[in-house]
Amino acid sequence: MTLLELIVVLIMVSVIAGMAVPRLNYERYRADAALRTVRTVLQGAQRNAIMRQTDVVVAFDVSNNQMQLVEDANNNCQYNSGERVTSRPLEEGAKFAVPTSGYGSTPPTAVFGANMCTMRGFPAIQFLRDGATSTDLDVYLTSSRGVATDFRLVRVTMATGRTDAYRYSGSTWVRMN
Repeated sequence: MTLLELIVVLIMVSVIAGMAVPRLNYERYRADAALRTVRTVLQGAQRNAIMRQTDVVVAFDVSNNQMQLVEDANNNCQYNSGERVTSRPLEEGAKFAVPTSGYGSTPPTAVFGANMCTMRGFPAIQFLRDGATSTDLDVYLTSSRGVATDFRLVRVTMATGRTDAYRYSGSTWVRMN
């Protein structure tokens, strides 16, 4: 190959890449990453509650976009000194937010459950030693731009502690794997 041919190929590749890069939707990937983070934290809390045979509380610090996990040694859904606390932030560019159209009805807050407790001033869900939770839970997430199609939902079923993931298509909530 000559130097001229190599330069022509590099110019063609850079032109094609220049047209493709602006079309990538990074915000959608950030919302998906936030959904996976929340789901992983909730599933990990459930496993810890079962394995350690003690309640584990997950509190949602909505204003700072992070979750706090507390190993509730005395099972009172209150933070006491000596109980282990860990914090997990959402992915960069993601946040808790209330969608314009919720799953079923519009939720009052980004983290919603009928019988949520409060841990350290934040709304919280308690995973019991048998894997169940203290309430059903809906956690709504989105990217920093907050477009309707960027909304994601993690639902937790009270009886089993099972987590399900959904994305908003613009008109309906679609279940994800």
